[in-house]
Amino acid sequence: KRPAALQLFAPHLYKFYGSTLDSICADNPDLKRNFEKIVFASIPINLGPRTVTRKHVDHLNIPFGWCVITALGNFDHTRGGHLVLWDLKLIIEFPAGSTVFIPSAIIKHSNIAVQPHERRYSVTQYTAGGLARWVACGFKTFKAFAAGGETLPMSGIERWRQGISLLPTWDDLRATFGL
Repeated sequence: KRPAALQLFAPHLYKFYGSTLDSICADNPDLKRNFEKIVFASIPINLGPRTVTRKHVDHLNIPFGWCVITALGNFDHTRGGHLVLWDLKLIIEFPAGSTVFIPSAIIKHSNIAVQPHERRYSVTQYTAGGLARWVACGFKTFKAFAAGGETLPMSGIERWRQGISLLPTWDDLRATFGL
């Protein structure tokens, strides 16, 4: 059995996403995963025909999490379809079939348009931060949680640090891939 890419590169983050989605589905049996083995709650498929995104930050996604973007279609990746990571000042050729993991909630990103006769589609996978908060608040809104006099066990900075600890370190990657 081959692991999913996220499971291979960031196993702790993968487990967090999976347990969050499992908890939500267990609390409400009418809800089902989009796909059995995918741990992301949302999987929009953009059918173009020339999918392009303007510079943005997905501020509602899990702040420490990763968003998966896959480019599909038939286009000259040297002339268009590039991934732009604005905060890093990077423009990356992004051919059809490529997949990238980015922290879309904290880094500005976009892509460059393809030529008028070309086709570019995308599949994106992510989980909204509100879903993790829903689980942390006992399957209720934060407003209802707080109105009941309850408080989260960690401060915002502590939750951020805990989230960041789920990401792989260079030593983790070296151990996994023998680098």
